[in-house]
Amino acid sequence: MSDNGRRYAPKDATPRSQNSREFKLNLSEDQLNHTDELEDLQGYAGSRAPQRVEESSAGARSARAERNQKKEAKEHKKRNRVKARKNKRIFAFTWLAMVILVSLTLASYLIGGSNDFLGVDRTDSEVEVTIPENVTQEQLTDILYKNHAIDKPEFFSLFCKFTTEMEYFEPGTYTIKTNYDYKQLVNTLQSGPDLGEEITVMFREGITVQQLAALLEENGLHTADEILEACNSSDYDSYSDVAAITNTSDRYYKLEGYLFPDTYQFFENDTVESILDRFLNNFENKLTDEMRDDIAKSGYTTDQIITLASIIQAEAADTKDMYKVSAVLHNRLESGAEHDIYTLDCDSTVYYPYKTANDAPEGFVSSYSTYDNSGLPAGPICNPGLEAIKAAIYPSEEGSEYYFFCHDSDGTPYYASTMDEHLMNMAEAGLL
Repeated sequence: MSDNGRRYAPKDATPRSQNSREFKLNLSEDQLNHTDELEDLQGYAGSRAPQRVEESSAGARSARAERNQKKEAKEHKKRNRVKARKNKRIFAFTWLAMVILVSLTLASYLIGGSNDFLGVDRTDSEVEVTIPENVTQEQLTDILYKNHAIDKPEFFSLFCKFTTEMEYFEPGTYTIKTNYDYKQLVNTLQSGPDLGEEITVMFREGITVQQLAALLEENGLHTADEILEACNSSDYDSYSDVAAITNTSDRYYKLEGYLFPDTYQFFENDTVESILDRFLNNFENKLTDEMRDDIAKSGYTTDQIITLASIIQAEAADTKDMYKVSAVLHNRLESGAEHDIYTLDCDSTVYYPYKTANDAPEGFVSSYSTYDNSGLPAGPICNPGLEAIKAAIYPSEEGSEYYFFCHDSDGTPYYASTMDEHLMNMAEAGLL
């Protein structure tokens, strides 16, 4: 067959080799956006092109992540440095503010203490302060502070600690100016109170606490209420006879019977305590050791003897009568039941602490009444004198058989051993 007679099949424009392979590249949109990577990919040929693209992409990502990490670390350090500088400025400002505040507070405190030491800025007025015996530094500071004589107690206490002997403070009531400096205050309180004029007052035997308080008030020595309140306090338990009282709640006045009647010299600025101390000291001195021994032998307590003496003082007409009245009362207390006598029946006890029915409130009934109660009342009904106390200790032997007594309008006494004799005496005395 000739060549002209052959039929040739058309050939492709580009012959395909048997060993050639079809290559297809899948790229993401993010990879397509990076021209440098595309160029690298386009330069690859042959069968290892896909693997190299993947390796290149992973390396790029790793390098980029490392660069970002370093950049973030750098920015973090930068932020920390800025924050540290800012915190440092805040701390420095806070510290400076605290130093300034503490300095100002301390300066103000010290200036205030210095002004108080000098009496500066305190009002110019007068106050009364009462200094007790054996005053302590703490007590003195508290008294002055509460009375506005000082404003800074801690500074005054420190001043006293290093400059002042506490034993030299004189007890009493002082009038001081509130603008005194510390030295003036101490000097004034150690020089002794201004006692004022001397006042002489006589207290009769048998005077009651109420009458005594009224008499002190009349002489300008405190109010009666102040005296009466003190007479019921425990401020005088340092006296053994007062401390021995066990039934305080049953009494109208605790000190009744122990304020020894006498003539006293007071000062117009004396304290209530110093006034009552005069009475109580006098009482202790009047009761001798011999009298106390005889009281102990009698079977009565001191308080019972003083209670008995107060009734004798109120009932007897005179000193001689006291000892026979004492005999009658002793007989009634010790053997009255043998004669159907169970009470003392003394008129002087009916209205105590008042003297008469006119003095007492309407309808008043005294718990001390010896008509309603057997034995001795809860306490003395007045302040007996020395003779009445002696009569209570040493009753008359002449009256050892008497169980009754009475007096006529002139004070003449009548004594009896039986009720019949007593009724006859009362008729003769004009009492029936």
